[in-house]
Amino acid sequence: MRQVTSLYIVVGVIIGFSVAFVAFMESPKIQTSDATSSDVFPKFENQNPKKISYTLIAEDAEIEVSKGVMAKVWTYNGTIPAPTLRFTEGDDVTVKFINKTPYTHTIHFHGTHDSANDGVFPQIMPGEEYTYHFVAQEAGLFMYHCHAFPTSQHVRMGMFGAMIIDPAIRPMNPAREYFFTLSEFDPNNALEYFTKYYPINGYANQYMDDNSIKVVKGELVRFYVIGIGGVLPSPFHVHSTIAKVYPSGILWNEPYFAQTHLIANGDTAIIEVKWDEPGMYFIHVHGIQEERGSMATVEVLENDSLLLSKQTPSNNKGSYSMVQWQENLIKSLEHPEITNYDNLGESAIIDAKKIQTNNVSIAENSWNPDVVDSYLPSSIEINSGTTVTWVNNDTTIHTVTDTAKTFDSKFIQAGGTWQHTFEKPGEYAYVCTLHPWMKGAVSVIEEYSHSMK
Repeated sequence: MRQVTSLYIVVGVIIGFSVAFVAFMESPKIQTSDATSSDVFPKFENQNPKKISYTLIAEDAEIEVSKGVMAKVWTYNGTIPAPTLRFTEGDDVTVKFINKTPYTHTIHFHGTHDSANDGVFPQIMPGEEYTYHFVAQEAGLFMYHCHAFPTSQHVRMGMFGAMIIDPAIRPMNPAREYFFTLSEFDPNNALEYFTKYYPINGYANQYMDDNSIKVVKGELVRFYVIGIGGVLPSPFHVHSTIAKVYPSGILWNEPYFAQTHLIANGDTAIIEVKWDEPGMYFIHVHGIQEERGSMATVEVLENDSLLLSKQTPSNNKGSYSMVQWQENLIKSLEHPEITNYDNLGESAIIDAKKIQTNNVSIAENSWNPDVVDSYLPSSIEINSGTTVTWVNNDTTIHTVTDTAKTFDSKFIQAGGTWQHTFEKPGEYAYVCTLHPWMKGAVSVIEEYSHSMK
């Protein structure tokens, strides 16, 4: 009996190994290579590269984010999402950025570029402008967004958009194209963990009721989808069809078929579908997002004669859907108006009551413009040769930067410290370059004044 049992075990192992071997041989192959990164991300020579120029302007706005709900937002060019930038692999791209707000902003482009165009350094101060320049590399869908700190606040407030890079060769099949941004927004607190709204293209439940997305049965439909996120990722689900997905929006990734595709925060996907039967179908983000705005309907029509001659987006200002519509919104301003901001830490702080100390605390929640006193104390008096220490007690990054540019802390991380020794007497006004409403001053004298009250 023991011999028979042993025989069964041996036979079972052989069969199991054989099944596993066959399954391995017939499963999709994972290609491995020791090639260089340029081989990993194929770049094809564009025989006809173009010079593409865009202008993006940081503007505060007030738009409708849900039915009857108006909210103050931060935008590029006054819309949420920002205009879609579209070009072809190999194109020479210039983006002129103008900051017309009282806050510091940047543009960070996902994809390949050098550090001068990465959108973290420099931080663009109020009233300033900066030009980004890069050559389009990988074909696919990429996100761009503000990378001033706290970054999640700037993104949630509306400063995000899409960049589509079409392939130089092997063009994609013709399709009816739509563009979705899946974001988080709370009109009362941009840093709320679970937000009140999870909009599609800046508006909760925008494509419901009488504003459904219309397609034709049997035609290829392509969704460019960005997971803006913040806290929750986006499980994107299309009803009554199986989706073909290009993971991370990279066209050189091997596509796969999915019922639901999970899009991480800051990532993208290109999703292609067809519907074989006319009718009304749902698209939504699985989870609490669909209950708070991430739901849409698709009306599949029998033939294209039933389509409107020209589809238009919803009437909600700042809410746009199709790529073409957004391309028409791009502003090419030759001489835009620049607002001058001259209140970045000057006399008001210098003239404030001075505290004799060499220790300054960066207060909690100083990233919030409603916090009046960010540097505690805001105005200090010291002897020449004294070293001052700043301690960052906030939960995000700050700087201590002289308005006359004689000293600059660069980034002080949450919980971090920075020191500077003042050798020369004088009045030094400083700000946080990331949050210019934060103001402080150092008065340097030869010796302490005993006449102060």
